[in-house]
Order: sequence, then structure tokens, then C-alpha cells
Amino acid sequence: MKRKGYEEGNFLDLVRAGAVRESKAARVTTRKGEQWAFYFRLGGPASDWHAIRSKREPVRTWAKLDTLAEFADKAGVRVFAVEQ
Repeated sequence: MKRKGYEEGNFLDLVRAGAVRESKAARVTTRKGEQWAFYFRLGGPASDWHAIRSKREPVRTWAKLDTLAEFADKAGVRVFAVEQ
């Protein structure tokens, strides 16, 4: 079965281990409207993007990009691309 995403705790472990190679924030449409999701790669440019998932949803979302940026900073991610 293909992995849909990683829970936040697992993502934090991957960042601490230096396994996260590239990351991005992207707008997604949810039942709450337009929100932001965070994706990351563990390998090179040809590797799959993985989402951070929540316990209730397959993709964790943030209402504001600023809030997502705070999460990334606290996690140790210093640079990420933004897709609109």
C-alpha cells in the first residue's frame, strides 16, 4: 500500500534526522474552504511528495500561511517553496 502521508511526530523525527530534502506549502480546497497543506520529499527531485497528515484527516491543513510557517520553523524547516 502506498503511504499517503506522515503524522506530525514522524515528520518531526525525519527533520531531526536530516532526512527531509525539500518541502513546500500548497493551497488546497477543503470543506472549510481554501487552506494550506505542507508536503515534503525524502529523496531527490524524482521522489514522491508526502503530506503531513492529522489523526482525523489524510492531509493536515492550516488556515493561514503564517501559521504553517510557524509550524515549519518550530519543526526545524528553514526553507520551503510556496505554491498557489
